Amino acid sequence: MKISGLLSKKEESGDDVRRKMFARECGELTERLADIRANFDNVTDTASIDALIYEENAVLCRLEQLYREARAEGITVELHERIKK
Repeated sequence: MKISGLLSKKEESGDDVRRKMFARECGELTERLADIRANFDNVTDTASIDALIYEENAVLCRLEQLYREARAEGITVELHERIKK
């Protein structure tokens, strides 16, 4: 590899890494939430509906906690920043 290539690469700061981690998890949880909500149309039995409701609530609680942690660290995660798999 050329030296100029090595010099032009920036090392990510800890804040950048942390922001990307929050964005990635936020994206994964948001996608999971969309999947859960789409599955409501496919189930008819009470047990499956209850399971989806509990799972939806768990994902919403984790998203809420994630947003609080990010805010406490001064990190903002914009919707367009979410990282796709």
